[in-house]
Amino acid sequence: MNLSDHPASLTSALVRLAAKKIPVGSIISLGAGSGGDTLAIGRTWPEARILMVEAQADHEPALRGAARSRSGVEYVICAASDSDGEAEFLSASAVGGAVVSAGTRAGSITVPSRRVDTLVAERRLPAPYFLKFDTHGVEREILDGAAETLRETSLIMMEVYNFKLNFVGGKNLVFFEMCAYLQTLGFRCVDLCDPLHRPNDGVLWQMHMFFIRADHPVFRSNSYSAPALPR
Repeated sequence: MNLSDHPASLTSALVRLAAKKIPVGSIISLGAGSGGDTLAIGRTWPEARILMVEAQADHEPALRGAARSRSGVEYVICAASDSDGEAEFLSASAVGGAVVSAGTRAGSITVPSRRVDTLVAERRLPAPYFLKFDTHGVEREILDGAAETLRETSLIMMEVYNFKLNFVGGKNLVFFEMCAYLQTLGFRCVDLCDPLHRPNDGVLWQMHMFFIRADHPVFRSNSYSAPALPR
């Protein structure tokens, strides 16, 4: 079996989501890294605008290239937060950085911070929104800064962990806490992909979960044999 065809792969999850006809006008990738996975997701919604938000300036050359690869793609170098200003960012690695409390960790740097609501308004991004999170523990703060955007959000992709993360002081919501928190905001989990297990003991470490609005028609039936949605 091709790994991309595995039921737990991102590709397979996107196929299942596409079948649910979830409308997306803009994809907002928070903690976008080099942007490659965001562009891959964008192929499911080829007409959507894409904004990639990344705090680590080292990724800017790759993001610039990604923005040139198709129309409607933009990027901004900043940390997503609950306020517009500055934030302390700790770069644990090229893929492991996180916003931390000021003065709590040696080696952190000061970066611009922006609310999602501010970015959406400034760039006039069209709804409905797909929010993709790879933000290592500051999800609640980002969601607080996206209150207006969430009202018109159709899909959330959230990187979640099975453990509290040491490098953010354990403030991240583990996966079952994230499910409960997002339900208070009107979203329910509809799918998952890319489970990752710790290499030495094989315990679940992280995965990506997809959340759609709690009033979506797929949740009307509690039956395992619920019928497929109309085409």
